[in-house]
Amino acid sequence: MVLQRAPAIAVLWGQTQAGAVVHTRFDGEDFVAVADANGTWRQSLPPQNATAMGRSILINSSSGDAAALEDVLFGDVYLCGGQSNMEYALPATTNTTIEADWANGHPELRIFSVGHATQSAVPLLDLQTVWHSWQVASNLTVREDYGPGHTLFSTFSSVCWLFGKRLSQELATEGAPLPLGLISNNWGGTRLEVWTPEPAYAACGRAAETPPMYNAMIYPYTVGPIALSGVLWYQGEANVQDDGSAAAADAYACLFPQMITAWRAALHAPTLFFGFAQLSTWCAAGSNVSIAEMRDAQLAAAALPAVGWATNADFGFGCNIHPPAKQHVARRLADSALSIAYGRDVPWRSPRYLGATQAAAAENGAARVIVRLSDVSTPGLTTDVYPHNYDLDASLRGLAAPSSPPLPPLNCSDASTVPPGSCAWAAIEFGDRGWVNATVSAHLGQLVLEAVPPSGGPPAAASPLATRSAYGWGPIPLLTAYDRGTALPVLPWNRSLG
Repeated sequence: MVLQRAPAIAVLWGQTQAGAVVHTRFDGEDFVAVADANGTWRQSLPPQNATAMGRSILINSSSGDAAALEDVLFGDVYLCGGQSNMEYALPATTNTTIEADWANGHPELRIFSVGHATQSAVPLLDLQTVWHSWQVASNLTVREDYGPGHTLFSTFSSVCWLFGKRLSQELATEGAPLPLGLISNNWGGTRLEVWTPEPAYAACGRAAETPPMYNAMIYPYTVGPIALSGVLWYQGEANVQDDGSAAAADAYACLFPQMITAWRAALHAPTLFFGFAQLSTWCAAGSNVSIAEMRDAQLAAAALPAVGWATNADFGFGCNIHPPAKQHVARRLADSALSIAYGRDVPWRSPRYLGATQAAAAENGAARVIVRLSDVSTPGLTTDVYPHNYDLDASLRGLAAPSSPPLPPLNCSDASTVPPGSCAWAAIEFGDRGWVNATVSAHLGQLVLEAVPPSGGPPAAASPLATRSAYGWGPIPLLTAYDRGTALPVLPWNRSLG
């Protein structure tokens, strides 16, 4: 296993008889703790520098209970949670053999996989379902199935593994690897509410819901609490409502930051790094704006300190909710951790909408909207990127696991193969005359959208005509604007002018 390195203090804990005296033997020293009335004992270890040399820890209780931990490394530990896109497995990921084989040369990476058989109405002191306790990473352990045929969802998270791989590559110093402990702790199809402790609801004016996943799969880590370097989160699809209203997104925008704050408080780590993935593509039935609104709602958490994020909206899988190319979002999340948690000079923020104004009409009568953005690097922007979501590589279509449902239609290049309105370009709205697709160009770190107003109204020069601008606002964002310096996409938006 891996325990958190200095300056953090690693805590060991467990259960024995109430009042029992527990001796922990580590590095030739004997540490003593007394179990509380519930039988829980805790022992803080002296802060340890990172080391890939395995250590032993022996634990004995006066009750007669005993345990031994062998080959313990000290390094950085990350908890990876969420729903099915965090559960999504390496066997179904693009370039799976290459990504898995890399593990064979890195025994300093250790993985732990929590199972999916325990929910609880009350907080539990320990994990009740574990697919695999700590293992040394290898091409076999990172791709192990929990049952025959489960290649889409196996025991370990692809995003978590690829995130750890990137950190390992970047944090090795003079050939000395940094041990990493990666915990796969997720459950497909779960809403935010089942992961959110009850006290978090008050700030959102909501009645608390029972959080069965928090009680069974997060609370046990708080008993010590576990010392972590950070948390990764990929969730939100289960909160998308298909009625086209913004109520679900508004509720998420309030509760998500409260969940993060509550987790940090429970782990006694108020500035713990928390990185989340902005949702990828998915053609949810009933509304073309619901998933776009949810992507926007997720960004409410960006107001918290030590929070990183990474969009996966430009490398989707058409209407399929599970994109196989998990390398992009994992790398981007790792870069946010390198910057926030390790102080590296690594750019990780995608340019985001700041505001827009209508300019004078173009010579052809097209309305022109000037869009200001945050986080644009010195080299500026380019709008010459072919949208990755437009015409998916045919080789990707064979990645559906045998146990998964048939793939929905994929390609925006053939409008007949996707639901109407799924493929979202840049657009300008002209009041009650509707939306018109717009061209996008880059100028001095800003974007310029141009579109000819629908016929039957006053000329474009008559101001104001354009009322809103949008970019990539739909199930399948077709993103063409990227930062030249960081190769990160401009994030989608839909905002009123002014």
